[in-house]
Amino acid sequence: MNSILPLRPAALFALCVCSLAPAQEPQSQESRDSAGLSGESSGSATATAVLEDGIAGALEASSEDVRAYNDHVVFLASPFLDGRLPGTRGMEIATEYVEHYLEKAGLQPAFEGPKEPGSADLAPRSSYRQPFALGSKKSLVRQTLALADGTVFEPGVDFAASGLGGSGKVRGPLVFVGYGVDDGPDGYSNFEEGDDLAGKIAVLFRFEPMDENGKSRFEEGRWGRWAGFARKIRTVRERNPAAIVIINPPGADDPRTHELPTIEEGSTRAQVDYPVLMMSIAGGEKLARVADPEGRSLMELRTYADGGGKSVALKGELEIDVELDEEKLYAENVAGILPGKGDLADETILIGAHLDHLGMGYFGSRSGSGELHPGADDNASGSAAILMLAEELTERYAELPEDADARSIVFMCFSAEESGLNGARHYAENPIGALADHALMINFDMIGRIKDGRLSVSGACTGEGMKEWLEPYFEASPLTIVQPESVAPNSDHAAFLSKKVPLLFGIIADFHDDYHTPRDVSSKINRVAAVQTIHLFADILFGAATRAERFAWTDPPQPQRAGRAGAGRGEIKVRFGIAPGNYDGEGDGILVGSVTEGGSAETAGVQAGDVLVKWGDEAVADVAAWMSMLAKHQPGDHVEIVVLREGKEVKLNVKLQAPPTDG
Repeated sequence: MNSILPLRPAALFALCVCSLAPAQEPQSQESRDSAGLSGESSGSATATAVLEDGIAGALEASSEDVRAYNDHVVFLASPFLDGRLPGTRGMEIATEYVEHYLEKAGLQPAFEGPKEPGSADLAPRSSYRQPFALGSKKSLVRQTLALADGTVFEPGVDFAASGLGGSGKVRGPLVFVGYGVDDGPDGYSNFEEGDDLAGKIAVLFRFEPMDENGKSRFEEGRWGRWAGFARKIRTVRERNPAAIVIINPPGADDPRTHELPTIEEGSTRAQVDYPVLMMSIAGGEKLARVADPEGRSLMELRTYADGGGKSVALKGELEIDVELDEEKLYAENVAGILPGKGDLADETILIGAHLDHLGMGYFGSRSGSGELHPGADDNASGSAAILMLAEELTERYAELPEDADARSIVFMCFSAEESGLNGARHYAENPIGALADHALMINFDMIGRIKDGRLSVSGACTGEGMKEWLEPYFEASPLTIVQPESVAPNSDHAAFLSKKVPLLFGIIADFHDDYHTPRDVSSKINRVAAVQTIHLFADILFGAATRAERFAWTDPPQPQRAGRAGAGRGEIKVRFGIAPGNYDGEGDGILVGSVTEGGSAETAGVQAGDVLVKWGDEAVADVAAWMSMLAKHQPGDHVEIVVLREGKEVKLNVKLQAPPTDG
């Protein structure tokens, strides 16, 4: 394939690693390690080049398309782009990059842009971008905190305003309410019946009651359902406080007690419209020394709360002044169209990959926030493939006879996938032309860390005859194609699965531990296997585009497990409230990618990064098996689950909610 050659800034290019040349002769693992090769398809010639000439030699020995893919991935996963979080300058640069190469490939803009101001007819101009609303971003304008006696607390050291609350000037008496729990095990509660906090400032500890080792008294493992911010605030707000102060408790077996979350880190939706402050251990000590009527230290107050102590009026009044600025956020899908030909031109094939990632990991991280998450495999790897396929298919279409029939192809990089498949859902509701005219959707998500040549391609079951049609393409590929029985609805293709658009989903068959961590870097990308994937799907895409008949939709089957048919989504009457983070599992449970605010899972204490391994008495193998378990339940049912959190089993009790109603 005649590939584009992106710019190669030296600082970015130095991040490249090898795995570059097509396989030749096998080599020892020792040789591979010494050469710095991360892929599974590299040969002795490349190893020699690496040893003698480093990265330059490896690139020289590789094919042009591998070099082009390398350049795309290295750029898109560069630290310069700050993890491609929607709404940031880094994501804007990534979007500009994609837009540039779609245009360079010869694609037409996919969307109608904003109307030109001042033009007589307000005619729209074309655009490669499709904007959509994505919540809001909070920033801090002002924060002060002081006791009426003159004790002043230092912002950023003693306290920090939280995005869990809003702006406001408040002065009021203080009430210590333990951990803000009113429904703990064995009758545990920090409140007296009839407690009213109207006009008062509620002061409480983070997490939940602890033992002498700083671990939860309520749940085996780490923290249970009572530890989450949302649950605490819901409990306290029922008693009408004027503001809330949450203190990091001393002696807790959790490194977060030494952190003071900022507005950015606490950027979840506000739970209340009055100020919510986070306070450090040092700030809490300062407050306790002055305000506790019995002169107790912060640890003594914690011990009191651990034992089920009730609310206590503190001395003095606290003065709070917080001003937050809230800016509406928008994200943008970016796409170009390769126009079709002849009788099939009005039908569309969409091929996409999400461009966004986690930024500094303030949500969705499996290893903690505050460190850059480059997202090389997830999903610079898939986005790079879209750019190369755009050029390849443009060239193939140019070679078609004038009287040929071919469908139009939309090449799309979605935004805001990580925060809930937002870009794909927006497009599915606002497509280019009627969604009924979309003959096929193809999605790439994590194709850069292929191991042992194994690529998972699911979705053939959604098109009548598609599985048989794909066989020769799979046979001709050097990759080993793993075909799951069903389709896990946890990447952008899910928006089209629900609309009954036939689809294919390409992803690594073997999951890796660098997912959603700062370790997902470009040096680990298997360039050769990724390019083999691009070659495979270039043929599939061209074949599907020029095939006379489109694939008729078929409902995807669920695999048989333990003598029982898997449940279809229509049979499930409850909502758990997670987005799975792994796709085609090997019986190792379901990684929790994100947790729906206010859902059953969040209320029970499930956290992003947990792995769901047990549901009642049954082991959880994968999404399909779990759906069968969900189908047994009615809203209001209780079930005990087990999750793995930082290698430890945590038992949680879940009350299942009904799914949200449409409209």
